[in-house]
Amino acid sequence: MNFKKNPVPSPKKPSFAWYGDDYMMQSPRRSVSLFTLFVVIVCTFVLAFILFKNYDRISNLFSSAIESTTGFEIWQTVSLSGVLQANGDLISYTHTLTLSDTTVVGLKSKTLDLSVYTGMIDIQGTVEKEFNAMFIVEVNAVSWSLASTWTTGQTLLWSGSGIYISQAGIYLPAEFGQKYAVLNQWENWFIKLQNLVTNQIILVSYFTCKKTDPNKNCTQLQQNIWSSAEKTFSTSNGDKLYKLEWVTSWFFSNNGYYGYFINDVPEQEVIDVTNAFILPNENYVQNNLLSKLQTLCTDGTTSLMQITTSALGMDLNGLIINIQWPTADGSATCKLFIDPSQAAGGTKLSYISNTTNPVPDTTTTTTTLTPTNLDTSVKQFPINLEKAMTFTSNRGFSIIFPSSNIAYEAINVDDSLDLPGVRCSTQMNVTKFSDKATLTDDPRVKIFTCTIKGTLNNAWNSIIQKTAINWMQFLIQIMDPARSEFAANIQIQ
Repeated sequence: MNFKKNPVPSPKKPSFAWYGDDYMMQSPRRSVSLFTLFVVIVCTFVLAFILFKNYDRISNLFSSAIESTTGFEIWQTVSLSGVLQANGDLISYTHTLTLSDTTVVGLKSKTLDLSVYTGMIDIQGTVEKEFNAMFIVEVNAVSWSLASTWTTGQTLLWSGSGIYISQAGIYLPAEFGQKYAVLNQWENWFIKLQNLVTNQIILVSYFTCKKTDPNKNCTQLQQNIWSSAEKTFSTSNGDKLYKLEWVTSWFFSNNGYYGYFINDVPEQEVIDVTNAFILPNENYVQNNLLSKLQTLCTDGTTSLMQITTSALGMDLNGLIINIQWPTADGSATCKLFIDPSQAAGGTKLSYISNTTNPVPDTTTTTTTLTPTNLDTSVKQFPINLEKAMTFTSNRGFSIIFPSSNIAYEAINVDDSLDLPGVRCSTQMNVTKFSDKATLTDDPRVKIFTCTIKGTLNNAWNSIIQKTAINWMQFLIQIMDPARSEFAANIQIQ
């Protein structure tokens, strides 16, 4: 009998599908998880780097909508007027300033104590950032014309010449203070008065007329109200008042420059107080101020013969008058700020002498400026007299630019501009704010501070000569014809 020896089965190797299966199932999962984690970490770092590098650009995208409506830009130098209130969060800003168009900006200052000011003020500063849909301005200068005469809680102190409220175009003569008290600093576009006899409180709401705004177009308002007015009357100074239909409200204006409303005041009180007002209109200026104002118009050498034309107008200073007259050797143009409270009736803003037949002598030199006749018919750089920017020098003068959308820099020079008798010591370059990168190499306007011997006879229009109130001489050179209107509206005081 044959016996077959059954082979002893060799030990079975662990099957891949048995216990290796679990390993094989786990190994891919761990590989995917580690790889995914690595990719996530790398992407996070890349995204963070991109955000960091483009932080300013992204911030600008978020604030662009606000900038387009307010006109402000980060690091822009601004000059603003408005009503100051101490209602900041004390971390990002300490005060707010409400502008005439209801825009609110936050204020803070590292060098000034803003808590000493109240009501209407003018500030200069730099827009530092945008915070909670509001721009924050670092204030470096404050102008508060009533700081020396106003005490909180008291009435305004009266002088023998009365008070001229240039922001409202209203003159309160000295006798006005015998019957009325002024109870505020005409902040929030109101003048608050009190009749000292009847104790009646009278609020006069005022605004600057704007033809582009239906609610402030004084000419149109007057026409609309006149057609349905319940009553009208003329003041002792010839100003027309109109009572609105069905309400206790009166409207009047000053030649389309300023508009006024008096609401919820008895009729006789309205008549009495407006009879005591003086609104410097054409007739008042012609009859009471012109003879005083003309004495201000002199450059020290040009003599006045007679006034040929005069026109009332308005600019950054308020109501102004332009006067022209012939002189012994040509003609002259003079611009004056109206202020009936001053003995001279106002302040000289500019004086331009146009000499047609200059007579040279041994002591003076007449120089004709470089003949560059600019084509001013091109589209002009937009100006905004209501949002001007003021540069105040420690040398005793100020330059008022008719737009805040600019950048400027001042440098020391020693330049004659190739003009005999001219020596300029400083040069201010000016350009559009968005072009500030090219400000040094390609300014569109140059303003030179100069000493000038003799007379500059400018028959062309590329250079404008102006004089500050301290008699410093300036030459404004127009490098771009599109800046002609901008340069012509620059004021130097």
